[in-house]
Amino acid sequence: MKQIHIRDATEADRHELHRLNQNSLPHVSSVSLEEFDYLLSDSVYARIAEVSGVLGGFLLAFDPLAAYDSPNFLWFREHYESFAYIDRIIVSSHARRKGVASLLYDDLSQFAFSRGIPLIACEYNLRPPNEVSMRFHESYGFREVGKQDTEGGKKRVSLQIRDVGV
Repeated sequence: MKQIHIRDATEADRHELHRLNQNSLPHVSSVSLEEFDYLLSDSVYARIAEVSGVLGGFLLAFDPLAAYDSPNFLWFREHYESFAYIDRIIVSSHARRKGVASLLYDDLSQFAFSRGIPLIACEYNLRPPNEVSMRFHESYGFREVGKQDTEGGKKRVSLQIRDVGV
């Protein structure tokens, strides 16, 4: 069985994380390296999962104080006072179906709980559809609290929350 280790993202990881982000379109938004650097620096949670010492995935999350202008993040900020917003979670192709996403979500849940953050918020694409993400979030106890069109109607998302038990 492969060993999975969760750790904080560092400056040294930025190029590899950005490459993984760009290889995961259209399920996440394309960003320049400079924009990605900003996301890393403004996030409240930036953690990596290594599978047998190799990057297997990462998760970036923001709290409501972030100076972030994503329409989905702003929707949550307008509707909820306290949350950890998952901006992106990406699992590399070699690490899929090994529990990486679940471990990152569990780690984020512990992080949120330890800081008194009651909710985890996220969205997944309805258009173009992301069936894998939909099934994962349903199995993980998320529930839909809204829908929103973005990118001039090219994308439609399901806005989701999950209580962390605070």
